[in-house]
Amino acid sequence: MQLNGLTGIIYKTGVWTIRLFYTNLLWIVFTLLGLGVFGLMPATVSLFAVLRQWIIKKEDFPIFKNFLYYYRKEFIKSNLFGLLFLVVGFIIRVDIIFLKESSTLFLQILSGVMLCIGLLFFIILLYFFPVYVHFDISFTQHLKYALIIGVSQVSSTIIMVLGLALVFCLYWYISGLIPLFFMSLFSLNLMWFGYRSFVKIEYEQQQV
Repeated sequence: MQLNGLTGIIYKTGVWTIRLFYTNLLWIVFTLLGLGVFGLMPATVSLFAVLRQWIIKKEDFPIFKNFLYYYRKEFIKSNLFGLLFLVVGFIIRVDIIFLKESSTLFLQILSGVMLCIGLLFFIILLYFFPVYVHFDISFTQHLKYALIIGVSQVSSTIIMVLGLALVFCLYWYISGLIPLFFMSLFSLNLMWFGYRSFVKIEYEQQQV
């Protein structure tokens, strides 16, 4: 039965509240199952995969079964990406800190270059999980797609960042929400606007 008006809004809000609570709980449990370090990436991929199915209007599917499926399927590959991001992020951070302390013009210019690289790395992180669960592509193409889409869809990228800031402020003022919706609400923001970017790009390609 289709509900409209205020009743429909209340119903959908309730449904999404339950969804986000449950998937956040699954994310916590499966992250811990991987001893935290090894469970973080596959659990996050699984979370995005489930959120994507809801966003594309696939309503009736076993949530736990799907979460477990993606967790097992992407365990090794996602952890390889996690290791890559950790190493690259560490190198960028150390370089920026070191170069900022330099007084020579060349190293100051290099510091600016590293800041730009850091910004591009941040954009890749924003789009990585939406790209990962949406496209069936190779290891390196995940990074390439995330960067190209993030740079080309400037408005979506800005909205993503603003959405993350809004969620952070919400958690800051209502800290009781953190254990209930911590990762799921952040992920919904990224997956929602990431998917909108994909649809927009596909539409533009069809018009060419």
